[in-house]
Amino acid sequence: MLDLSFILANPDVVKAAITNKGVRGITPEDVDTIVSLATTVKSITSKAQELRAKRNENAEKIQKASPEERGTIIEAGKNIKTELSELETTLQKDEAELYRLMSFLPGIPSDDTPIGPDDSGNVVHHTWGEKPMFDFTPKHHADLLGDLGLLDLERGVKVSGFRGYFLKGDAAMLQWAVLMYAMNFMQEKGYEIVTPPMIVKEAMLFGTGHFPWGAQDIYSIGKPGVDETGKEITDSMYLAGTAEVPLMGMYSNETLELASKPLKMAGLSPCYRNEVGSYSKDLRGIYRVHEFLKVEQVVLMEPDERAAEEMHQELLKNTEEIQQNLGIHYRVLSMCTGDMGEPQYKKYDVESWMPGRDSYGETCSASNMRDFQTRRNNIKVITTEGKKEFAFALNSTAVPLPRLLIALVETHQTKDGKIKIPEPLQKYMGKDIIG
Repeated sequence: MLDLSFILANPDVVKAAITNKGVRGITPEDVDTIVSLATTVKSITSKAQELRAKRNENAEKIQKASPEERGTIIEAGKNIKTELSELETTLQKDEAELYRLMSFLPGIPSDDTPIGPDDSGNVVHHTWGEKPMFDFTPKHHADLLGDLGLLDLERGVKVSGFRGYFLKGDAAMLQWAVLMYAMNFMQEKGYEIVTPPMIVKEAMLFGTGHFPWGAQDIYSIGKPGVDETGKEITDSMYLAGTAEVPLMGMYSNETLELASKPLKMAGLSPCYRNEVGSYSKDLRGIYRVHEFLKVEQVVLMEPDERAAEEMHQELLKNTEEIQQNLGIHYRVLSMCTGDMGEPQYKKYDVESWMPGRDSYGETCSASNMRDFQTRRNNIKVITTEGKKEFAFALNSTAVPLPRLLIALVETHQTKDGKIKIPEPLQKYMGKDIIG
């Protein structure tokens, strides 16, 4: 959510963000409507306050008036009440429309964000490592794991439908080894490990900016259950697609003491995504699935632009170190306006090399949200100066599974169809090779 005073002072900047991000649900012309509505709401609010004051004065006059004067004063009071009621109805309607339009406004991108319509406008920021060289044709993960009896797609579809899968044996253990390694890594970096609830209220998804834009990819729960009294829950409930949603909601409507140090969390959770718009993409294997496991970094901090940029780099560095320690070649992209998402101020994507695809595949992203999400979640901090201001929020994927598992097994496969286990994971697996 953008600050209304910022919108009124910078309408052209907001219009440019709408255009450059290709935001759905709102047009640059709607910014003019917002400015007009804001002016109208301010005017009506002022008039309503004046009428309330007159109503109170009139009530006092009735108490002091003579019987002959009282009728006239009562009639005047009725007129004031009618006029005030009409104004309040109009005000309520205008405020609702103003809020609706503002809820579609995107975050303003940073000055160094590339401008582009889609992923074609993304810019390679840097790369790490070299593409692995093989003296044989590397297998696609579906074949590699399938031949080892560690991946069952056919039965996955039978049980769960489109994009269902079973990981078995050492593949399942390898996935948990990666998660354990990542959690220990994040804990050593000073992040609190959190396992959040992933059934969330609609307000939590609005707070992070997944609503209203990304509703098509969110699973809704048909029968949410009952509350503590046994009464059926009628409010809409949803399955979150990232731990970012509940971790931000965890501190909604709170004021935090973060002047001394940021609040750093690493959320381990299952994740659920409908992938409606990607039904025809990545049909083979487990690159694009409906449910998966992930460790997500989430930070809340004092609203300091320089410190937030440093924190953004820290989150990205954590993500990169994990992949470096697992021996995975990757590249980092500076995301352009048309591919970065509506809420983001600045965003990087990490794409890991997947030999079986002979291409990079997106695995992680690191985003600086500034105060966009905290305004929607009403999360404030007490600054060093003792003021209450909206916090800054940042997030980054630490480990996404099974995507990182794909890069891992395809990178470390051997000519005889086995999989070498990177040294950091061997203590969790109790072995150094699978197959």
